[in-house]
Amino acid sequence: MANLKTRVSVQFQYMPSDRPRPFDYIQEEPLRFEVPYGTPIATIPIPAVGDTVGVSLETSGTPRDYKVLSRHFDYLHHPEVGLEITVNIVVTDVSDDEMLSRLKE
Repeated sequence: MANLKTRVSVQFQYMPSDRPRPFDYIQEEPLRFEVPYGTPIATIPIPAVGDTVGVSLETSGTPRDYKVLSRHFDYLHHPEVGLEITVNIVVTDVSDDEMLSRLKE
């Protein structure tokens, strides 16, 4: 039990403002973190609803700015390995004006 880990995987999904649900695909590059078991999840940078993020969701590989709409956490405990957490974050477009005002803060 001494070597248990907490593994966190973050997945971003894009939802255009004119659609009722996000697209099925997630970002190309996997985002994974591993910390010692028992480490507070707050130490891992997980954006909150309303935050803006720069992430590449398209095959071009060029990051764009998005606004976080929702987050969903899945938890799975493995007695021999530790805790596995998957965070699904739904993002949408953010206007240039809003992004500029956030960067000035």
